[in-house]
Amino acid sequence: MAISRRALVGALATTSAAATLAACGAAATPGGDAAPKGDSSKQPVRLSVLTHSAGEADAFKAMFEAFKTRRPEITVDFSTGTTGGANAAYNEKLVSLVAAGEPPDVFKTAPFGFGQLAHGGAYLALDDYVKRQAAEVKPDDFFPSHYEGSMYKGKLYALPQTGAPQALWINVDLWQREGMPLPGWDSTWADLLKAATAITKRDGGGPALQLGTGRPDWVSWIWSAGGDIYSADGSKMLIDQAPALEALTWLQEAVHKHRVAPTNQEQGDTTLSAFENGKLGTSFGNRGGLGRFQTINGFTFDAAPLPKGPKGRVAQTAVGHTSISSVSKAKDAAFATLVFMCSTEGQKILIGDGGTAHPSRRSSTEQSWFKDFKPARANSTRVNTIFPETLIRKEARALTPHPREAEINQTILRNLGDLWSGSKPPRDVAAAIMAETSALMVK
Repeated sequence: MAISRRALVGALATTSAAATLAACGAAATPGGDAAPKGDSSKQPVRLSVLTHSAGEADAFKAMFEAFKTRRPEITVDFSTGTTGGANAAYNEKLVSLVAAGEPPDVFKTAPFGFGQLAHGGAYLALDDYVKRQAAEVKPDDFFPSHYEGSMYKGKLYALPQTGAPQALWINVDLWQREGMPLPGWDSTWADLLKAATAITKRDGGGPALQLGTGRPDWVSWIWSAGGDIYSADGSKMLIDQAPALEALTWLQEAVHKHRVAPTNQEQGDTTLSAFENGKLGTSFGNRGGLGRFQTINGFTFDAAPLPKGPKGRVAQTAVGHTSISSVSKAKDAAFATLVFMCSTEGQKILIGDGGTAHPSRRSSTEQSWFKDFKPARANSTRVNTIFPETLIRKEARALTPHPREAEINQTILRNLGDLWSGSKPPRDVAAAIMAETSALMVK
């Protein structure tokens, strides 16, 4: 049955994938609740594996070559879905493959797609497999926010392969030039504002020559103020509540009252707003920033924890969701492949010495190939240790999966344009978000 691309994209956002798969003539097993009994015969089997980053293709190929030496009966047909960071396009492709009844056996889901696909029944539930093979899977070795972030409605629908929490990237030279102590675990929003004010340099009252801080991760800011985006059951938006408004107010005032963060015009000037160009005191992001920062040669940089908000530090954590299709015909082999992809050995091959990704396993972050890596202009090896320590301190969490999370995120980002521009106060921005997202809530 032919379905238009628009219909395919909407299929999993508004209905279960089971209905869509049935309409396409495929046998759906929503949620994949029943794991089959293990097959010890090890008959030859061929699997398809899909990931969303072409930049990691060579590392994935090396990983599957190593896996082949362990499980020679499993042949992996590996492919990537995009040529860069086009997450929405990749997830749209996944929706199309699921709706057509042709999903890969094992696949990674790009950000803001997990809730939609889990709700639609695209994933095999892994709970029984993990329980039966706990000694091999080692679920307790995964950072809790990664593992818990791979669940939907109490069921495990992925194993996390990679992912890091938000943190600070510090231009050490600029901080020290102004006599500001580098941020630590007790630093607060007020401390960041004080340092950013000292670092910011403007041509009189006009254009910035140097900025104290980039734009913080708005999700982490809301969480650290004690707020949330929506309720745990996904039925109600909470971005208009007092804690969220406090966070949004801080963000807007950093741009327009204190003038330490970039305006829209300054944000568009990458010579000023791009951390690697040396005119920004503080940037925000996860360990993936090292992909750009390893080329820095004009200043010394380091990583530091996010500052504490009114309710502490809660850093948003990315999760590399890696799942099995609920309609895979080789589920046992797919699970063996999935476990290797998310193992310490698999993570080392994928990330490698000096790699920029962040493992989802605590044991991986404790090994020398990860924790001792130091770029030439890094001030210390904290570029490796700040992120796992944030996770170990349980000061990070993943986004709560929601069937319409991509649309919610897009709506918020669009309205945050008015926050950054200063054209609307935070309360009006939140009200606009509430109005536009009301139809997206779980009923």
